[in-house]
Amino acid sequence: MGDGLTEVDENQVATYANEALCQMWGRSRDEIVGQNINHFLDDENKEILSAQQESRKIGKSDSYEIVWTKKDGSELHALMSPTPYFDSNGKFKGSFAIVTDISKHKKEKNILEFRVKKRTRELENKTKSLEEVNTALRVLLKQREEDKTMLEERMVLNIRELVLPFIERMKEDTLSDSQRGCLNIIESTLIDIVSPFLHKLAMEFSNLTPSEVQVANMVKYGKTTKEIAQILNLSAKTIEFYRKSIRKKVGITNKAINLRTFLSATK
Repeated sequence: MGDGLTEVDENQVATYANEALCQMWGRSRDEIVGQNINHFLDDENKEILSAQQESRKIGKSDSYEIVWTKKDGSELHALMSPTPYFDSNGKFKGSFAIVTDISKHKKEKNILEFRVKKRTRELENKTKSLEEVNTALRVLLKQREEDKTMLEERMVLNIRELVLPFIERMKEDTLSDSQRGCLNIIESTLIDIVSPFLHKLAMEFSNLTPSEVQVANMVKYGKTTKEIAQILNLSAKTIEFYRKSIRKKVGITNKAINLRTFLSATK
């Protein structure tokens, strides 16, 4: 047989061992037969063998794993396949067992488990690193958005307080129609640039035309129909038409709501 074969009596004393088992345990047949096989086990495996012996006494013959201690002190991982036998009165007398060396498979399994655990740790470390990187990126993105908002607010403040007032003063001077038209265009362009309200209004009321959005923005900042007409170089009637169209599209036609108040509430 390629596997070991042993027989033990009801007291766990070996009564037979084949040559394969002797080679597996590193002992001669004389060193095995007549010995209680508990002598070839450490305390942990003695408990395993004892539990299996109790099972065999009631006729169970399930296979189980156990670690034998060889003569040189090394370990032999084995799969035990026992078959109990009884006398004519049904009394347990002992058992035969096929002993299969699974040390190589056990070693391969342990190596595989080690590699799996190692790979798992590596993945966990990578995951942790990625989480830390993501956290750092979120902080940086948040800071970037805050910096962007601060920059926009500063630009808006500077244009409104340091540029637009001078444009208003220039408009009080005597200007040619061409000069006034250019100045109006400069003013309206600056207002468009610094007004996030335009983008919000365009998204919230997507049915407004670009011209209506532009007129709505000037109404919001208190420009009169005449002033808007001058800035856009349009007639007052055209601006009134836009104002009515805006009221209708935002849903306040025939309502006692001031258009400027309504638009100012849109943030």
